[in-house]
Amino acid sequence: MTKKSMTLPAMVAGALGVGAAGSVAWGAEPTTDELRQQIEQLRAKVQQLETNQQQALNSKDVDATVERVLRDAEKRSQLMQLEGFTAGYDNGFKIRSADGNFLINPYFQFQFRNVTNFTDSPAVFDSDDDVIGFSDDEKIQNGFEVRRMKFGFRGNAFTPDLTYNFKWETAENGGGVTLEDATVQYQFSDNMAVRAGQWKDDWTHEETTSSSRQLAADRSLLNELLGGGITDYVQGVMLVYNPPDSGWRANLGYHDGANTDNTDWQENGGGTSVTGGPNFGVSGRVEYKVMGDWKSYDDFTSLHNKDALLVVGAGVDFTQAGDDNIWFHTVDVQWESSGGLSLYGAYVANWADIEPDDSYNWGALGQVGYLFNESTEVFGRVDFTKFDFDTATGDDNFWEATVGVNYYWYAHAAKFTLDLTWLFDGSPTNVTGIGVLASDDDEFVLRAQFQLLL
Repeated sequence: MTKKSMTLPAMVAGALGVGAAGSVAWGAEPTTDELRQQIEQLRAKVQQLETNQQQALNSKDVDATVERVLRDAEKRSQLMQLEGFTAGYDNGFKIRSADGNFLINPYFQFQFRNVTNFTDSPAVFDSDDDVIGFSDDEKIQNGFEVRRMKFGFRGNAFTPDLTYNFKWETAENGGGVTLEDATVQYQFSDNMAVRAGQWKDDWTHEETTSSSRQLAADRSLLNELLGGGITDYVQGVMLVYNPPDSGWRANLGYHDGANTDNTDWQENGGGTSVTGGPNFGVSGRVEYKVMGDWKSYDDFTSLHNKDALLVVGAGVDFTQAGDDNIWFHTVDVQWESSGGLSLYGAYVANWADIEPDDSYNWGALGQVGYLFNESTEVFGRVDFTKFDFDTATGDDNFWEATVGVNYYWYAHAAKFTLDLTWLFDGSPTNVTGIGVLASDDDEFVLRAQFQLLL
């Protein structure tokens, strides 16, 4: 027999021996304490297994949840992202699309003013606010007011050729909000555009120059009695001639008549102190720039002018109200140096063909400003108004002289103005917006104003 054949019986015998020994060991019964100990060990192992399994499940759930949140955030950020989208401050807060087809520029104007009015002979009014006489007692009044709080949005939509401007103003006496500008303009050629909506009747330069860019705290008495202060805002359509590289520009509008802002389509809404509710109106203005930049023409100061400016302008408004007709017209000239002196002069008039008589009322204005440096400017203004009839005060001539100083922190965006006005013969009516009260003798108005533009 070989060694291999002899090994197998030996292995079997060994296995039987081991099995016999094992059968002897298994035959012994464990004690109660041993069983209890084994059970506790099994419980501990089961609990550990359950804990490990629960922790593994929780970890997977957390990882899955985080992954879903991250994927969702990434998708949302991609949806909100606009290629080349820009937003920031550039002469106002602006949000613009990459291609320039969409632009929105929110803006705000705040003017806070203190007014002191000294009237030598103030008017006395009846219940209908008509002047019935004048008091012999001098009167001094002083107080604060938010003269202007305006806000709006301008920009372009779908194309740079389609522009818009929507603006509102809070009432001076703390009343409601009133719509001022609401225009849409389309540039249909290089030189021509059409405008529709509501805008300030664009025939006189002093009125259409923004109240935020005047030299004095407010516009002149002449403007309020004969000029743009009467015509105010209109609704209609306008053809605009504005070639980019020309010294000429002009506009011609057809509208509902002077002072017809926020009226409906029916005739005889709105109107002026001279006429009743108008039927329709036509207005236009033409300007020729001899030299300079049109941007410098947007205010009356030479602040930040790079070149000297000279512009001559003329405008007219015709308003018909029933059998009454009134023609407003003006001629004006503005010159500014490249930093320092600024001059402005205007002739303003209206011819009123009103039953039973017609009248021709006119006035003239001269204004000068001198900028000492980037922050300090002094100015003076004189205007004269001549009526073709005796007013409520019994006078027909009214002189106004104003002197003052501007302090610019950030150009017009943050500006302080202090001025003093002397009305030699008072005023034929209350014009509280500029601090003037009806009187027939000397009147002085001191105004201190802070302006903030955003």
